[in-house]
Amino acid sequence: MICLLRSHYSEQQIKIIASHSAMRPELQHHADIFIQQPEVEKSAEWLLEQCINHQVALLFCGKHAHFIEPLRPEFEQHHIQLVTGAIGLEQHQIINDKYRFTMQCMSENLPAIPCLKVNNTAQLVHAIEKFRPIYPEICAKPVHGVYGAGFVHLRDDVNYFKKFQSSTVCNTQQFIEAYAQLEPAIDYIVLPFLTGLECSVDIACDRGVILAQVTRIKYDFFQECYTEHPCHEICQILVNLFQCDGLINIQFKQDQDLNWHILEINPRPAGGFAYTAHTDVNLISTLIAQKLNLPMNNSSKQKIDSLRPMTQVCPISSSMRVDECRS
Repeated sequence: MICLLRSHYSEQQIKIIASHSAMRPELQHHADIFIQQPEVEKSAEWLLEQCINHQVALLFCGKHAHFIEPLRPEFEQHHIQLVTGAIGLEQHQIINDKYRFTMQCMSENLPAIPCLKVNNTAQLVHAIEKFRPIYPEICAKPVHGVYGAGFVHLRDDVNYFKKFQSSTVCNTQQFIEAYAQLEPAIDYIVLPFLTGLECSVDIACDRGVILAQVTRIKYDFFQECYTEHPCHEICQILVNLFQCDGLINIQFKQDQDLNWHILEINPRPAGGFAYTAHTDVNLISTLIAQKLNLPMNNSSKQKIDSLRPMTQVCPISSSMRVDECRS
């Protein structure tokens, strides 16, 4: 994101200050200033203090933005724009709760995936037995969590050792037995497992309005990036409904009939966000230009007007020398 901003705005136009709770040499290398951040629970007040001291105009938050959102009035009091992915703590709580999020989408007649919430072994068994006759395949995932941690595709036709060969496939009875050993139990949802393609839509949005978006479909060795996609219309409804604000990601999955269903909203940039740069849509620069009222140069506008509908992108590995990072 820093490199994309730097490709569009010079150091005279914007100054970039980065912070992270872990040691991140690449941030230290590319940002104008890098400051080590304290542990997550103490970061909100610390960030406010740093923004005041460095006269920051806008704070762009990452995956722990829900800890910072409650301090929005304090940031605004000091004329600091806060970008957390969604406006209001209630919206963050719904988005970060996969069950509440699904129920909200279904109440709006949006194509969410039906699910049952469980918090004990009896409820888990009941949910599995209820869904088994209805859906060809089922899965389970934690109500709270990021990066797909805890997700399992439940199958009766695999042995117990399969879990050691694939982190996302598990024998159904084995999962029930393992879940029974949790103390305390973790809230899970049980839902149909859709066998179609999965896509991620990376979106720059401002207070419930989409500024630009790119859809990525993932394959084993490459991704396809689309500047036009059937999910974009649904994204506009979701962004407005949950008052999304920032650089977010919405995930969808296809069923066997090729219909797209909503999986979740991540109120932060996705890991594959960098792929979108090859479409010539500069999502982070578009967002910052809107927030800080900065001009978008004409060459970028001309590129966006003449985009190809699909771009294939392949990843490569690279390295960087970090012993000369800025301090």
